Amino acid sequence: MPSAQIRLFSTDLDGTLLGQPAACWRFAEAWAGLPVGRRPILVYNTSRTVENTRAMVQTRGLPEPDFIIGSVGTELYDGLYNSADDFRRQFAEGWNLERVQEVVRLTPGVMEQPPECQHPYKSSWYWTRARRDDVEDLALRLREAGIQAHVDYSCRYFLDVVPVRAGKGRALTWLCSRLHIAMGDVLVAGDSANDSSMFLLSGVRGIAVGNALPELLADLGRRQIFVAQGTMADGVVEGLRYFGVFDATEGAPAVNHSTV
Repeated sequence: MPSAQIRLFSTDLDGTLLGQPAACWRFAEAWAGLPVGRRPILVYNTSRTVENTRAMVQTRGLPEPDFIIGSVGTELYDGLYNSADDFRRQFAEGWNLERVQEVVRLTPGVMEQPPECQHPYKSSWYWTRARRDDVEDLALRLREAGIQAHVDYSCRYFLDVVPVRAGKGRALTWLCSRLHIAMGDVLVAGDSANDSSMFLLSGVRGIAVGNALPELLADLGRRQIFVAQGTMADGVVEGLRYFGVFDATEGAPAVNHSTV
C-alpha cells in the first residue's frame, strides 16, 4: 500500500510537471526509485490529447503512466483494462458539437484553436481576459440551446467546452469508480483553473505547485491543500514528500510550505 494511503496520483502536465526540464528529471528519477509497494497508480490528467501525451512521455523522459486522461477529460488511455470505449460512450447524450460551435462563435472576442486541438467531444478556443460573468453567460447560453456542457476557462486565455460528464474531475471520478479507489486515497496536482475540478472532488488531497495561478487558489477557497514553495515538478516532488509518498531523500531538497 502506498505511503499515507495514497493509492492514485493524478497530475496535470503543462505548468505542473512540465516547464523546467531539470525539475522534471528530478521527479522522474524519484518516481522510478519508488519501491513497487509504495508507488501509487499514476495518471496524467491533461488538456493535451492522449496521442500527444504518449509521445511526450518518451521525448521528455516522464515516467510511464498507468492511465492518461486527455483532452480535458474526454479521452482515456488505459493499457490495463481496455475501458476507453466504455469511457467515451458516456458523452453522446446531450452533446452536439456543431451546435456548441455555433453558440460559442457568437461570443465576442473568441478565436477557434487549430484543428489539432479539437476533438469530437471537445471544442477549444482562445478568449483573452474573459470575466467570470462572461464565462457564466456562455454556460447559460449553451444550456438554453439544449446543450449539456461543461465550460472550462483557464489562464485567462484558454476556453474548452466539453460534455457535461467530461472535465478532469468527472473523468477522474469515473476512473476511480472503475478501479474501486476511494477519493480519500487520491492525491491530485495542478496549477490552473482547469485543474480545479480535480481538487474539488470530495475527500481528495491536493498539491498546488508554487507557480499555481491565482485563479486556481481562488476556486479552491478555504479547502485545505498543500501549497508548494517549489515551482512545477519541484513543487510536485515537494508535495509528494509532504504526503509521504516520497521520503526525505527522494527528489528536491525540502523547503518551507503553507496551506490554504
